[in-house]
Amino acid sequence: MDHFADLAIVFEPVGLNEVQVLARVRQQVHAVPATDHPLAHKSVLRLGECAQFPVGLPTAPYGVRHLIDRALMGASSQLDIAIGSDNFEFLRRYATKEHLVTFQIPIGLPLVDGIDDMIARPVDTRDIPEDLLYLRQLRGPTLPVAAAKFAVQLEKVFATRFD
Repeated sequence: MDHFADLAIVFEPVGLNEVQVLARVRQQVHAVPATDHPLAHKSVLRLGECAQFPVGLPTAPYGVRHLIDRALMGASSQLDIAIGSDNFEFLRRYATKEHLVTFQIPIGLPLVDGIDDMIARPVDTRDIPEDLLYLRQLRGPTLPVAAAKFAVQLEKVFATRFD
């Protein structure tokens, strides 16, 4: 850890002793296709349904990718990875233009379907289990006033939007 930030929002199954958790919420992985994609009419998607189409995936260091890779270890179908990126905004926009499916967690998704011609549908938790999103700070030092106020705002968002 390089200690360049006062706060971190982290979606990963890794625990670090040098940080303390300020808040945590569950996040279900969502498939993100275009509004006119064949999967757009479904309310919940199975990973096997997504495997019928090309996908765009986040790169390996991201928690979403870790969960997808872990789910695929025991799956009978595999994903046709058309593109990989560490930029979730790029993946969402690319998915709408190229009619592929990408994946993201709710904190990074628009609150309303249809914005920028994309929708988000939860992936069935039998295929990809929910995981935790953490708001963390370094253990020990007191947060600067601005960072502390921002942390309180984020905790409220976590509580109202995701709990």
